[in-house]
Amino acid sequence: MRLYVSPTSPYARLACVMCLEARLQGLEIVILDPWQNPPELLEHNPACRVPALVLDADDGIGALAITESFLIADFAVRRAGETERLWFKNEAQHQIGGICLGIIDAAAAIMAGRMVTSGSVNDTAFDSSPVAGRRQAAVQRSLDRLEQLLAAQGDGLIAQPGIAAFLPVIVVEYLQMRFGNAFDSPVRPHLTRLVSALRERPALASTRPLFTKFIPFDGAAAR
Repeated sequence: MRLYVSPTSPYARLACVMCLEARLQGLEIVILDPWQNPPELLEHNPACRVPALVLDADDGIGALAITESFLIADFAVRRAGETERLWFKNEAQHQIGGICLGIIDAAAAIMAGRMVTSGSVNDTAFDSSPVAGRRQAAVQRSLDRLEQLLAAQGDGLIAQPGIAAFLPVIVVEYLQMRFGNAFDSPVRPHLTRLVSALRERPALASTRPLFTKFIPFDGAAAR
């Protein structure tokens, strides 16, 4: 069983965290750069996106690939019999998951805009455009809503962490990697507390953005 990820993708990180939390047996994590169109990723996912979980023929299911982070997370917890511990426990937690996914989508759209504008995710020229401004505003509003939802949860997510607790950590650390402290705010104490409480959990600490070195397919060393 092989999970294809990149060291910067929040979607891949979610799948990775859930597979690690579920303690999937025989899991191999393959780190690559999807922007290089690696043949092994294209073979299993024609969209050439991470994450992609490839099941071996001897898994009893036959050789196949599962793509998209939530589908991989769902597979992992069901395969491990850990649905009750790791999956969303109620509608309020589903709402937290949706808000987090929206933030990730908005931030990823800004990264895509940078690539289209300049060919580099580190060139911030695109960020001053009206399109990027809408995405940035969406992130700010969604973070504020996330704070409200976490406040309503009390200590429950920290006491019994599952996907609804891991997603806010993934969101915050992805935003910090890509935008520094641009989206930080002292008026979100519940979000800050959750991140502080869970960020050193092994599955999260070991998959923090840029969690390893890898060699892209052009042969140049990269992080």
